[in-house]
Amino acid sequence: MGNYKDFEQDFVMRTMMLIDQYNEEIIPKKPFHEQFNYTLLLNCLLGLIVMPKEKALTAIPTDRLTKKFKQSMGLENSTLPGAETSLRQLLIKMRNSVAHFDFEVVSTDENMLFDIVKFKDTESKDVFASFKANEIYPFLQFYTDCLHRNIPNIQSSTT
Repeated sequence: MGNYKDFEQDFVMRTMMLIDQYNEEIIPKKPFHEQFNYTLLLNCLLGLIVMPKEKALTAIPTDRLTKKFKQSMGLENSTLPGAETSLRQLLIKMRNSVAHFDFEVVSTDENMLFDIVKFKDTESKDVFASFKANEIYPFLQFYTDCLHRNIPNIQSSTT
């Protein structure tokens, strides 16, 4: 694939395509100990929360993190702030957490698998969000769908 035609839109869509390609093409061919799908997810998460925050902040939805909204994002077992926080506020905090390496990957048993990612406040170091590993991808899908819908609106309003 060539250069970016529309960087923000293309970056978001290519990042999700990269995850899908990895899951479809690499995972079936590699033994379990050589599968790095969650490492890829963390790297993609970094790109997907940094780029919009820096280039298209208004594309990030401001919906409140109600129980119903969390469920619509595929978050049933993750622990996030409540309705006092918006998705945009959460993603800005996550961006700061990841950019300053204030997050922790947790394994819940002796198998040392990737079970939970805990995002910490960069000042207090308190955990403000914990994502179950199996809910990161559905969350990214929801979030990138929002970006995909909203980025063209931002670009057309600035031209």
